[in-house]
Amino acid sequence: MYSKDKILEIIKNISEEAATIQPYVIICQPRRNSDDLPAQNIKGEIGLHIDILGYSHSYVEIIGEKVDVARNYLIEQALNSGAEYLLFIGDDTVMPYDGFSKLLKTVKENPKSCAVGVYYIKNSSPMIMVRDNNRIYPADVSQGKTFEVWQAGMDAMLIPMELLREMKDKEPDVPFTCIYWAQDGVQKPDGINVTFVGEDNFFYYRARKYGWKVLCNTDVQCLHMDVATGKYTASDGVNLDEYYTNIPLTERLTLKDKKFIDKRWVDTLPEGSFNKEGKVGIG
Repeated sequence: MYSKDKILEIIKNISEEAATIQPYVIICQPRRNSDDLPAQNIKGEIGLHIDILGYSHSYVEIIGEKVDVARNYLIEQALNSGAEYLLFIGDDTVMPYDGFSKLLKTVKENPKSCAVGVYYIKNSSPMIMVRDNNRIYPADVSQGKTFEVWQAGMDAMLIPMELLREMKDKEPDVPFTCIYWAQDGVQKPDGINVTFVGEDNFFYYRARKYGWKVLCNTDVQCLHMDVATGKYTASDGVNLDEYYTNIPLTERLTLKDKKFIDKRWVDTLPEGSFNKEGKVGIG
């Protein structure tokens, strides 16, 4: 007969050994609220909806914070984790099952780069913009391409920790992300002519400043889901069999859904990050 006590002793030793292992990738997720079920299961060890099998990994979330505050918190947690990579996944973003491996391949083949998958502004164009001379427009995101982007979101993004450490070491007094939003009727500071800068725009600018590229791999086609209804926006021709979700996929979002979708997005913004006292707020 086998010894139960010896088996349990070995399991205990394995558990203690596992506690010394750091994550290869840490998945970070800003969540709007605790009541909404995230689009995918990306937390834990079993039944994950993206393929990270074989990689040591961990998960961290923050609930209810404005998006720039959330991302700064999550990045700090990632830096403290000892991970090699940070993978941002939005709570309403659905990555294909093999999305992580394709993004990882992209950054490994292109030193000093981050990688993003394709996802769309709900009811609109791909949130993947390129710059041509002094013009910016949505990229052609048909599959089979990898190219540098000027601007995109951060909700399907793989970031080497090396970049985040460089940002923190060189400018410790600057947040990783920041939303600037000048309220109506507020005089902007000298030299600033824009009314709004998103937290993703802020991050991309800083990455370029340090000589890093953000590359889009168009073989990572994501769905941008409304978690309340299971409706989504995505490229034409996506194969829904490549996606696993907590919420059953229903149909594509239409213009009838736009008013509700737009209001919910605005509700995630700070209430004027440049206020009438002339102070810039983070979140």
